[in-house]
Formats: sequence, C-alpha cells, structure tokens
Amino acid sequence: MTHALLRTGLTLASAMLASVALVATTSQTQVATAAPVVAPSFANQKTLVDADFNSTKRGAVDPKSFQKQVGWASPHRGAYAGMSYRKDYRHGGGNVVRTKLAAGKFIASSGEGRGNVLPIRLPGSWDSACMSYDVRFAAPFDFSAGGKLPGFVGVAPGTSPSAPEGGGSTAHGWSGRLMWLGPKVWKFVRDAHKENIVVTYLYHPGQERKFGDNVSWGSTFVAGQWHNVRQCHTMNTIGKADGVLQTWFDGRLVMSDTHVVYRTDPNVHITHFDWSIFRGGAEANWAGSKTGYVDLDNLKITVG
Repeated sequence: MTHALLRTGLTLASAMLASVALVATTSQTQVATAAPVVAPSFANQKTLVDADFNSTKRGAVDPKSFQKQVGWASPHRGAYAGMSYRKDYRHGGGNVVRTKLAAGKFIASSGEGRGNVLPIRLPGSWDSACMSYDVRFAAPFDFSAGGKLPGFVGVAPGTSPSAPEGGGSTAHGWSGRLMWLGPKVWKFVRDAHKENIVVTYLYHPGQERKFGDNVSWGSTFVAGQWHNVRQCHTMNTIGKADGVLQTWFDGRLVMSDTHVVYRTDPNVHITHFDWSIFRGGAEANWAGSKTGYVDLDNLKITVG
C-alpha cells in the first residue's frame, strides 16, 4: 500500500499514489483516496558512488578516507565528530559507518553526538538520480521525536546546498532527505501504534509549510535490524507538474508520485547528496533519552 503524509496537507502539485493518501498533522488525521500511477523505470543510469567502506581503517572517520569513498565533502575533521568505521558483523569482515547520537542532544546542540551534516558535491548536474543504502538503528534505540537520514539536494549555481533546508527558500533549490518520525511528538505515529514512520522530507516549490512536507512511506524501522532504502527522483519540466518521486523499502516499492514540482528555476538540477544523520528539528524535545547509534553501509548513487 502506498501513502502520502504531509505535516499539514497534501500539496505535491497533485495528489498521488495508489491506494490511500494520508494527510496528517501532529494532532489530526484525514484519509482520502487517490488514483493509481504507473511506476517509471530508472534503468540504464550510470553509477557515481558505490561505497561499501570495507577498505577503510576501523576507528574515527577522517575527511580523506570519507572523501575517497563518497566524493568531495567537508575537509574539516570536526565535521565528522561522532562518526566511526565499525566492523560489519553481517558478513564478518567488512565495515559500516556508525554515527553516535548522544543522549539529550539534537542537531542544535554542540559537540560530539549532535549528529552530522555533510553535503557531498556530485560530479555534474543531473535531472534523474537514485540513491540507496543499508541502515540500522542499533538496539536498543529511542526513536524519540525523529531525525534526518541522507538524501539528495538540488540547487542552482551560486546557491548553497543548505538553502532549501531548515526553513530556507525553495526558489532556487529543493531537497529530499529521509526522516524517521517518532511517537514522542507525532500523534499519528502514536495512533498507528508504531515506534516510527519513514518519510521523505521534501522541500519543493509550493510546499504546504515553511519547514517542508513529510511524504510517508507507510514503513517502519525496527531497532537492531538492517533495512535497505532506495529513493529516485526525476526533475519536472519547467512549468509542468511532471517530476517523479519513488521510494523502496527492503526492495518493495512503497511510494510513487509522478506529479512533483521540484523546480521553477531552469538552473536547478540534482547537484548534491546530503549525508545528514541527526535528531531534529531544532528544539530540545527532539533529543533522545539515551545514547543511540545509526549504522549506514553500501551507499550507491546512480544518475541519468
């Protein structure tokens, strides 16, 4: 079943998705039907990044080793505080990237354990791209109010990749990171009797609120279990609502929208991959009650 969940309303240019479109705030839930759509193909893309992190030395992540795996990112060692290469016990030999999320901290906190934001500049600008990775929340994990996971960003030349994030303008850019939303703040998660719900956190022209739209996958992360997530985008034609957003959870297509408006500026394409792993939101109620760890592996980025 496919769902669309926005913080205040369903506004992805035209309501989408097979089966059910679910519109919610933290205090109310409304259900509406929508017509099925045909899933387009993202075959024949070329691979830009295929990182399994197995060649890295275990211990603290440093800029040089990280850039070698995924492409240009911050050269400052402090940007990687709380990140480490750890043994991958699934296969007994490889490595994963672990991010520490300290108890009582969120992205607006200071010091190690607040999480990390690492924009990675893609070589070139693209109108179609997919990303996939394996992710695990090490058990036990307090999902609290929720937090960010990596995804794509697209900005016009001269525009910072941070512009279409954090309440910023979408006039010259868009972003599509992942999030998990937890029951601490989100009533619809509590009503669903789930520990969390996975969403695409989408900044785009025409979004319902300043702080972006949450587009639900109708899926849940299980602490201690590895999951594979995949997300694909195709930019819209300027003046048309024909952009594509599709997502897969553990190999199953869970959401498809072929009517997204990503851009009104023709200079906006897919330009960055944002390695964001943190709790937040910018308020203290996003913090967790205990220190937790998020593991990420097998990052693949393809473009076409």
